[in-house]
Amino acid sequence: MLDLRRMMLLCDLAELGTVTAVAERRSITSSAVSQQLRVLEDEAGATLFRREGRTLGLTRGGLVLAEHARRVLGAVDEALSAVASTADRTSGRLIVASFNLGVRLLAAPMTVRLAQVDPEIGVQIRQLGRADALRQLRQGEADLAITCEYDFGRHESFSGLRGIPLLTEPMVLLAAQNRHAAIRCGGLGVLADDSWATGIPGSGLHTALLRAADRVGFTPHITHQTMGAANACELAAAGIAVALVPALAVSEQLAPLVVEGLDLESRRIEVVTRAGRLEDPNALASVRVLQEVAAEVEASITGSWVSVA
Repeated sequence: MLDLRRMMLLCDLAELGTVTAVAERRSITSSAVSQQLRVLEDEAGATLFRREGRTLGLTRGGLVLAEHARRVLGAVDEALSAVASTADRTSGRLIVASFNLGVRLLAAPMTVRLAQVDPEIGVQIRQLGRADALRQLRQGEADLAITCEYDFGRHESFSGLRGIPLLTEPMVLLAAQNRHAAIRCGGLGVLADDSWATGIPGSGLHTALLRAADRVGFTPHITHQTMGAANACELAAAGIAVALVPALAVSEQLAPLVVEGLDLESRRIEVVTRAGRLEDPNALASVRVLQEVAAEVEASITGSWVSVA
């Protein structure tokens, strides 16, 4: 009997091409991946892999098994969803992974609203970054993932997963109100000599700032690095820095600091699940509520000080 988790690794290898990439996706060591694939080869009783330089390629038999493995894994999710749909009412546990702002603005309101309409669904929320959330989703450790990705982000394959758009969140600039007119007139270049607050190097926040500054020809003087956009907002509010942040990180009290009329990038927020779970009434009910909450959140943005692209 073929092991489902080993078949997941085979599907990953067919998609990603290297054992290292599979190990990174699954958060295990490369040697553990190689060992499990060797066991799978023994279970299948056929040669599934061949070395191609530093990569591990699939033989014809490996490709055939990978294709069938995708169908099997999808069928398992569909079977679980079908069983769940036979219940008289929605009930059970639902694990939702979300990025930091998504917890407060989407996952928590969804949980409250879901408890009112479907009280038998018990929601568990986990704060995770995008990569970890998708990994838990693929491994069956989470049912839904609320993720965000900047326009310039590395678009990871959603093989076996289904992403449902929730909203588009623009980036905004926070600066002292007496600077707004000059910034609208001269653009970001007016702030070339200012101190900036942003995320840690390599974060989406940090990269967004570097890209925005590069487009107008300057290198930002970054003096403050934080582990979240909310902290960058507070530094801007204190008047010790300017900051480029996602719109949802800006509290109502700080809205007057937003410089209107600038052409900045945005990021996409969506809910992701395994394709086979879309018939599960618990997942369907949760996605519907999430879409309602997201529509209200997006309206709150467009109805205040910025328009979503």
